[in-house]
Amino acid sequence: MIPIKRLILVEGLPGTGKTTIIEWIANRLPEKGEHVNLLFEGDSHIPCDFYETAGIPQAAFDEICNNNPESAADLNKQALYAEDYVFLRIDESPACVQSILRRWDMGDEMNQMVTVTDYIPCAMARIKHWVQSVKNDCSTTLIDSGFLQNPINELLFRGATDHQVETFIREIAIEFEPLHPFCVYLYRNSAKEALSFAEHVKGKEWAERVRDLLRQSGQENLFERRFKLEMRLLTAELLPHICCEIKSDDWPYAKEYINRLLINKDILCKN
Repeated sequence: MIPIKRLILVEGLPGTGKTTIIEWIANRLPEKGEHVNLLFEGDSHIPCDFYETAGIPQAAFDEICNNNPESAADLNKQALYAEDYVFLRIDESPACVQSILRRWDMGDEMNQMVTVTDYIPCAMARIKHWVQSVKNDCSTTLIDSGFLQNPINELLFRGATDHQVETFIREIAIEFEPLHPFCVYLYRNSAKEALSFAEHVKGKEWAERVRDLLRQSGQENLFERRFKLEMRLLTAELLPHICCEIKSDDWPYAKEYINRLLINKDILCKN
């Protein structure tokens, strides 16, 4: 069987089981003859995930290289160029310029030097570059939190309106169209229930770190707001999707539902 090219996006709040489900899907698809490329949150290959990543306007990057000639070769070697931007992993850059690159840290929620109006065109340039780079790849790509969670978090922390968030997510969905995207959305009865389960699984240290971040940024209702936004966006039919309710740790039900609608019926095979 010839491998099918498709993009599967697994989304949901913390505590909904994204890791459990995406690993299970990744193990099932090879049985259907598909080669799978699995990307977890934090992977530098995810176009909407800016963990430790600086998105620098070309002119500013040129100035950094001119002012730091001893690091210029290393910076150019690792740089990803997309439209008028240069993307660099900060933690993999020469130590002497890492503090300079932090000015453009796209993945730092507390970095208000990257505003909403800075973030959107920069992120879109990277997304477009990624789509062009993989559209002829016959692998099936599975991404954890590469469509809703990371972009929405980054925008909300920077004070974006619901309209700005929804417009940007619609633009991402349009860019993803050549990859035959499909979203598996996992949800619990409420954001509070999801976070309670996440704390149970990830531990109190994780929960305290998240609560501190939300308090410091003034985003105490972030997850409730995200849940409403994500459900509204999916209802708008931006791309094919299934919503799967998770109750406690009832993975067998979720797996049966996803297997029936996503895997066995091959509903993504639209070439």
